[in-house]
Amino acid sequence: MDSNNNTDMGKEHEQLSLSSDMSLASTKSDSSSSLHSSFNSYDLSENSQENNPCIKEVYASDLKTELKKIKSIIDKKEYIYIGMDTEFPGTVYNLDNFTNDFYYKTLKMNVDSTKLIQLGITLTNKNGEFPKDYPYHTWQFNFKFDIEKDKHSEESINLLKSNGIDFKKLKEDGIDHKKFVNGLFNSALVLNPEVKWISYQGSYDFAYLLKILRNDNLPEEEKEFIKTLKLYFPEFYDVRMLIKDNDFYFHGGLNRLISNLGIERKGINHQAGSDAIATVEAFHKLIENETITKEKIKQFKNALYGIGIGRDNENTIKYLNNSNNNSNINNINNVNVNNNNNTLNNNAVLNRDALYIQIQKQLQQQRMYNYIQNNYAKCYYQCYLANTYDIMKRNILLNQMKMAQAVMA
Repeated sequence: MDSNNNTDMGKEHEQLSLSSDMSLASTKSDSSSSLHSSFNSYDLSENSQENNPCIKEVYASDLKTELKKIKSIIDKKEYIYIGMDTEFPGTVYNLDNFTNDFYYKTLKMNVDSTKLIQLGITLTNKNGEFPKDYPYHTWQFNFKFDIEKDKHSEESINLLKSNGIDFKKLKEDGIDHKKFVNGLFNSALVLNPEVKWISYQGSYDFAYLLKILRNDNLPEEEKEFIKTLKLYFPEFYDVRMLIKDNDFYFHGGLNRLISNLGIERKGINHQAGSDAIATVEAFHKLIENETITKEKIKQFKNALYGIGIGRDNENTIKYLNNSNNNSNINNINNVNVNNNNNTLNNNAVLNRDALYIQIQKQLQQQRMYNYIQNNYAKCYYQCYLANTYDIMKRNILLNQMKMAQAVMA
């Protein structure tokens, strides 16, 4: 999704996102400028997924009926490739301690303290074909959520509102998590070794599902999280992980990916049903054009981008914790972010999670490695650590980003 996180945070990062409290999962979709311009990209009087016949909106009243339909399809053992996406209320906590598992710790803090808003699932067979003889192939489960009581990022909620999610209806008719789980265990969706789950940067997506399945907070350790996840979802794949070595498809988010693949979006961006379709269609298309090979499928089975073996580049951690840079980094912490009239407002706070992904992406590119060691990188990390910065530092950063983009061109 593109809130939070989670994720994995809504997640095209060609430039630095300046949105506040968005998740690492925001790399699934657009850059911050694209996010804000998308607010007016739909006719809000007709932006329900119900206008798309392939997507079924599910609320509390029809939960049991729709889960039975899903089970009847999966029991045939043909349409067992499940595209999945979630929408959640944004990143409300960030950590400054750059250890190897700080991304998981940040994920855990946020998932433990917030609620899942939407889950979208799409059923396909091994050839990417949707179920025949059914009026729809995608289900969008809408969960109970009260924006007056439940923790959330205001910007993330505004983004979801702008793309048609009806929070009044969620409060009144949303699905109770416990009732959903009871039905989920009987649906053949989980604890089923024949089912293959497909996500795009799916760490936050799976984390929320694991939380509600266990009715408990996430495991304390990253390794235990992956181990537990595989019990409920014996086989899963993360498209972003599978394409991490392909510069053309990797850079940017889900919208960029499907555009490059020539896939037409079905439904509304930043709603879970539409993103689930886009994710599974991209997966099959990438197999068809041999970007995703059998070897990669085997290598990255049960691997999530940013978690465990899906962690991008440990050189990022080493650089952030390099004592040679501590004095430079710490200096920015003396900036008065409360009383300075030039400081940015909450809507311009640096997107820390998105920035971390941006840093990792650049560290992957050998031709940029030396350049990242200079003042451009220091400015990145300083702003990242401080979580906010004044107008002057913002302008310096943006100018240096333009220079970096010119070098990369």
